[in-house]
Amino acid sequence: MNKLFFATALVCLFALAAFAQKSPDFSGKWNLDLTKSDLGQQAAMIKSQTLTITQSGTSFKVSTQTERNAPPADAAGGGGGNRGGGGFGGGGEQSYTLDGKEVSTDMQGPNGTMTIKNTASQTGNKVVIISVRPGPNGDFKSTSTYELSGDGKTLTVTRESTRGTSKSVYTKG
Repeated sequence: MNKLFFATALVCLFALAAFAQKSPDFSGKWNLDLTKSDLGQQAAMIKSQTLTITQSGTSFKVSTQTERNAPPADAAGGGGGNRGGGGFGGGGEQSYTLDGKEVSTDMQGPNGTMTIKNTASQTGNKVVIISVRPGPNGDFKSTSTYELSGDGKTLTVTRESTRGTSKSVYTKG
């Protein structure tokens, strides 16, 4: 009887230890590896990109810094070059809470202020962020999945929307 009790207690202890393990921390400086990424036409515009992620408890902040390639000499409109901006084109910082609750953020756009609604959650080595913003033809929805490799040295960000899917692969810097 003692052996059965001991074996049961041991199994419960291991199950509790596995359950109590913390989710991985995505914090750090991440450098885009263009050769492993699938960015479509956007790839030609990017010279380099760095994500700085700060994660603490349910707080998840992503700061993006992008250096752009100069446009071709025959490109209409000229200009551009290495300046910042949003999305793939530049930089900025976004803050999320990983508790699954919707958070609204006001952002300046070309047509004035717009409200972006974000919902983020973490399950194991994945953080999923769903963003909804107003557009001229209805709401625009995108899903970004941040996936950390088992060794914690590679971060893959997959973005899906009605405009298509892209995959950015980053290495810890």
